[in-house]
Amino acid sequence: MIRLLADLAPSDPATGLGLEEALLESVRKGGEDSLRIWVNRRAVVIGRSQGAASEVDLERARALGIPLLRRLSGGGTVYHYPGNLNVSLFLADGRPLGGVEETFARLGEAFSRGLAALCPALSPARNSLFIGKRKVGGAAQARRGASLLYHTTLLLKPDAIPMEELLLALRPGYRPRGVASHPHPVTTLAEAGERKLDSEEVGRAMAAAAAELLGKPLRESEPTAAERARAATLAEEKYGRESWNLSR
Repeated sequence: MIRLLADLAPSDPATGLGLEEALLESVRKGGEDSLRIWVNRRAVVIGRSQGAASEVDLERARALGIPLLRRLSGGGTVYHYPGNLNVSLFLADGRPLGGVEETFARLGEAFSRGLAALCPALSPARNSLFIGKRKVGGAAQARRGASLLYHTTLLLKPDAIPMEELLLALRPGYRPRGVASHPHPVTTLAEAGERKLDSEEVGRAMAAAAAELLGKPLRESEPTAAERARAATLAEEKYGRESWNLSR
């Protein structure tokens, strides 16, 4: 059984990332495997081992009131905003999916199949989803022992603030410190398709695809009170603090 946690009202970014860590801790302690579909307010989210100042135009982000946060997982920088969808999978034992690269490949293929009726041109490559040569989604992982957190962000529609205003990897002269981002030309499902796609429709299709791959049914649920409390603590003491977010 996999808990399906669906909350598509744009959330506070620090609380959103706090809940990611709280749910990973939960499955490590014997909690149920979970799949979360969720949306953040505007934020720039960098990978755990990236240099903040070399990835993000910090002055511009501050002027726009857009926070920078450092997530638990590795990988490159992502711009979160209400026009994209986050899908996160938490498994007590992720080993049946294989190693890092195999997990990216198997879930990418599953999501492409699951979204084929909505977006037939979607195709996976490594940790990303593409329409033609343009990227519409990227994924990252965190592993703690046998436990796995896999999360991906899918671009559904464009934002009024272009990514280029914030992400230095999309500008000439990019010089990363720490793990580099790997920029590609991007598009959104709305720009590439014939109709506007609803975040819940897309999220539930992706959840069903992951459940089919894992051979486990979905069960509608919500985070426990303990998970919410832990997320709130992490938001206040970690993801809401510059001591973590600007630590590199």
